Amino acid sequence: MKRRVKQQMGYRGRVISALFVAILLLFIREMVSIHFGHPPHPYPIPAIIVLILAWLLGKQYDKYVYLSTRDPLTGLYNRRYVHDKFRSLAKYADRKNVNISILLLDVNDFKEINDQYGHQEGDSVLGTLSTLLRHSFGPKDILARWGGDEFIILSVFSDVNVLSNKINDFKSRLDAEDWEYKGNVSISIGQAVYPVDAANLQKLLDLADNNMYEEKVHFKKKRGIQKSNI
Repeated sequence: MKRRVKQQMGYRGRVISALFVAILLLFIREMVSIHFGHPPHPYPIPAIIVLILAWLLGKQYDKYVYLSTRDPLTGLYNRRYVHDKFRSLAKYADRKNVNISILLLDVNDFKEINDQYGHQEGDSVLGTLSTLLRHSFGPKDILARWGGDEFIILSVFSDVNVLSNKINDFKSRLDAEDWEYKGNVSISIGQAVYPVDAANLQKLLDLADNNMYEEKVHFKKKRGIQKSNI
C-alpha cells in the first residue's frame, strides 16, 4: 500500500510549496542586500532547512489529495473522483467533438469467490483486476473502483475501434490470467456513451448498469446450459 501511494502520488503540493518558499527567500535575501549591503548569510543553510520543511509539508498535502481520491485496496480512483471529474471531461468532449464511454464492470459470481475462498482471496482478485485494467487502458482513461466488485471506466474516444481494442485486450488478459484461487474470473460489462445516450452522468450510469445487468443475465443462462450438458 505504502509503495503504491509513493508511486502514484502527485508532486503538485511539494513543487508549489518549495517554489513559493524559494521565491519568498530570494525576495527577503534581496531586500536585506539592498538595505544592509550584503546577504544575511554567505552559506544559506537556514534557507535550505526551510525549503526542506516546505517540501515535507507539500508532501503531506499530496498524500492527502491521493488518499481522498483513491480506493485504498486497488489504488484506482474512487467514486468521488469520478463525479468531480465528469463535468470537466464532458466540457472537453463537447469542445473537441468527441465522445465519452462509460463502462461499468462487475465480477460475475464474486460472492461465491468470497464465500468459498475467503475475503482475502476476493481482495486479491480485485487487485489483479485493477492491474489488468491499467495495462489495457491508457493513462488518459479514468479507472475507478465504483464499490464492492464493480469498476467504472471513463474513456474519451473519437474512434470506436480504439475503444473496442482496449476492451478486447482487457478480456484477453483476463482469460490468460493464472488466478491464485484455482478458478476462472469473468466480468460483465455495461456501456453508455456521452452525449449519444444521455448528457447527465446519473442517466448514463443507469443505462450502463442496465446493460451490464442484461449481460450478467446472459452469462448466468449460458453457465446454466453448460452445467446441464455436463
